Amino acid sequence: MAKISIGLDIGFTSIKVVALDLSAKLPKVISFGSIVSPQPGISSEADIELEAVATAIKNLLQAAKIEGNEVTIALPESKIFTRVIDDLPPLTDKELASAITFAAEEFIPLPVSELSLNYQVLSRSKEKTSKTVVLVVGSPTGLINKYIKVLNLSNLKPKAIETEIIAAARSLVGNNPLSPTTLILQMGASTTDFAAVSHGMIWQTRSIATGGLALTRALAAHLNFELPQAEEYKKTYGLVQDALAGKVFEGLKPVADIIVGETRRVIQSYETKYPQDKIKRVILSGGGSKLPGFVIYFANNLGVEVQDGDPWAMLAKEPALSAKLASAGSLYTVAVGLALREQ
Repeated sequence: MAKISIGLDIGFTSIKVVALDLSAKLPKVISFGSIVSPQPGISSEADIELEAVATAIKNLLQAAKIEGNEVTIALPESKIFTRVIDDLPPLTDKELASAITFAAEEFIPLPVSELSLNYQVLSRSKEKTSKTVVLVVGSPTGLINKYIKVLNLSNLKPKAIETEIIAAARSLVGNNPLSPTTLILQMGASTTDFAAVSHGMIWQTRSIATGGLALTRALAAHLNFELPQAEEYKKTYGLVQDALAGKVFEGLKPVADIIVGETRRVIQSYETKYPQDKIKRVILSGGGSKLPGFVIYFANNLGVEVQDGDPWAMLAKEPALSAKLASAGSLYTVAVGLALREQ
């Protein structure tokens, strides 16, 4: 009997959905699709805007012929607080919960009463000299309630709510402990998120407020274009140095270098903490990373293996879907990871 799992990625610029059949040993793609997000959409607090998002979701599910009313969704990394706390002593479960609540007050600029705190223990030992390492996620309850409200308006129920970067790590690396230590770079419209994954777990995260829109704005200013025209040139020529006499490359390079520089800092920070566990590869993902020349530019500047993320690689699919999936690329990284949550 089919066990259908639905991942719904409600982004600021687009909404993506993926339905997988998890009943077989290898999860199988049943359907997928995307739709442009209404604006200002999910970033708004107004009921009429949230109703527009709900209508778009219903239209998307209908077009993709996806049935079922339980979905797994992700909260945007830019609106939540994720941190690996690696300096806690050995603690009991009760002591650990209290310590995490106290630690959250140090790095989250919101009262704990306004947060939903979740954590995953990454490393733990009873030895007095050892430390407890914990991945902590703090999500504003107001944000959670807004997403649940949109689902209710869409006649859907949340099966689970997690973060975009956790979903991306699941679809691109999985929980295989033999996978090489990997840095995932997930570039969205407004942010770029990083996650260092080792032995199937996230050991370090980082998020910066620079994404695909920043590249488009930089190119528009450089070429004196309107944003829609700059977006088309960005997608067509990307970081190919000799295209159009290098004009697009020169316009995009300053912002690309900001992201490259941050990638270097994340790698250095991780390897300083875990010197015996070097990062072996970087996987680029998200709509913002699908530019010509992007992978090559990062590889030349980082000195490690750089790959284009493929969330479909570990999934079974019908031959008729293969071409469509290839062109969809890593736009569906988060949605695939959400659908895989119960695997």
